[in-house]
Amino acid sequence: MNNLNNLHSADGSILGFLYQIERALMWLSTSSSETEVGVEVDDDITVKLIEGQDITNIYEQAKHSQTTKVPFSNSSVDLWKTLSIWVEAIQSGRLKVENAIFSLLTNKKMPQDRLAITLSNAKAKDKVVMATVLTDLKTRASKLPKSMEDFATIILNCPDAVLEKIIDKITVLDNTFTHNSTELKKKLKDNLSASEDLPFNYIYRSLFGFVSETLIDKWRNREPGWISVKAFNQQYSQLVADFKKKSFYEQTVDSLPIDLQDVENNKGKVYVEQLHKIGCDEEEVIEAIHDFIRAASERSRLAEDGEISKQKFELYYDDLLNYWKSISKPKFRFAQKGAFAQVGYEVYYTCIAYKGKINNYEPEQGYTHKGTYHYLSDQIKLGWHPEWESIKKKKKNDK
Repeated sequence: MNNLNNLHSADGSILGFLYQIERALMWLSTSSSETEVGVEVDDDITVKLIEGQDITNIYEQAKHSQTTKVPFSNSSVDLWKTLSIWVEAIQSGRLKVENAIFSLLTNKKMPQDRLAITLSNAKAKDKVVMATVLTDLKTRASKLPKSMEDFATIILNCPDAVLEKIIDKITVLDNTFTHNSTELKKKLKDNLSASEDLPFNYIYRSLFGFVSETLIDKWRNREPGWISVKAFNQQYSQLVADFKKKSFYEQTVDSLPIDLQDVENNKGKVYVEQLHKIGCDEEEVIEAIHDFIRAASERSRLAEDGEISKQKFELYYDDLLNYWKSISKPKFRFAQKGAFAQVGYEVYYTCIAYKGKINNYEPEQGYTHKGTYHYLSDQIKLGWHPEWESIKKKKKNDK
């Protein structure tokens, strides 16, 4: 079993960890407020429900695979180690078999001839089938290689009556169950009874981050990775309350990496031409391109998620345009011919310091308002150089 001294041991795959977080989210969203969910505590996922003096445990062994290999094969270490963990937990009295559910979870399709499937299908009420399955289990355990002798010994030494009760509680959840992220989000949304006006992708990412950060903090402090449903529900309630105050949330810069090819593709755009016209250097241009790309990506996501309507975006464009007019008109009108670039440069930096408001709230990420200015510049709805309209005319003539 995992203990406090080896909580930091990795399974060799970050996807395995992320998979466990997804499963923890599912249990947190479906369990009662007195429940605690643990990751890498005794098994991969452990759900502990405390009701008075009774403890109900759901032990879930989760295996995420990137290859074609299906876990929990008849002779695999992951299957026999898991079975021995469950048997030992019952034998030691740490939990009551009557209050337990043992789950084998994989993102692959489990072949029907697997021992795991046979165990899952066997139920205590069918005594003939259960007796056959029990005999098969012990026969296989007795033939395990020496490297798995410890697992075999635990199973073989367990009384038949106890093994039958454990087998009765085993269930297999393969890829016919909810694994895919889209399905998982939908299930989580249903579990939380989230209203349609909530930006659920943002809610999901925030809850995923909450669970991940909580676990990492606990492991760093060498504490078991338990999360209470009560804390999870409080986090969700806070996210909903925050949304009611502000109806949109932008992703951080780190969450929106920039592809080098996208940068190259943007270098010939109108907004870049406008920046060159006022003397912006290469670093300023690259920064502007990054802002343009990130803002475009977030506009698309926010619209798709229903966080900001097209009408709200139009109002935001008007807000920025009106501010640009208030700054550029007096500056451009009295600008001297030889100082056009300097004046344009000043107008540009004055404008991008103004965030404007989307749905009555200032955006938090700098790329949002800066990238939107560049979008308007690319559409030639505004310009930084006093002679910016010449670019507009040129583009019309080129059509």
